[in-house]
Amino acid sequence: METVNVKPHQCLLDISMQEKGSTAALFDFAVANARSITDDLIAGESLFIPDIDIVDRSVWQELQEEGVVPSNGYTTEDTAIVLQGIGYMGIQLDYRVS
Repeated sequence: METVNVKPHQCLLDISMQEKGSTAALFDFAVANARSITDDLIAGESLFIPDIDIVDRSVWQELQEEGVVPSNGYTTEDTAIVLQGIGYMGIQLDYRVS
């Protein structure tokens, strides 16, 4: 079975798009790697590519030609960075009102 190396911020959904051109292959990737579809992946780890046909060849081909690497996964640490700004600040804690 072939393998693919996970890139930063990729989740199984991204890998299924990248390797098979469709999210329909998500469960095949989960089963092939004994993972949950919501597991956080670590950049650099290897995952098995299931032995199924490319689901949507036109999408797969366009991703390959354009060099697009789908990456939509976020970790707990990433979420903490995103949740910043005025909506998450406290008066007299993060800024002063005078």
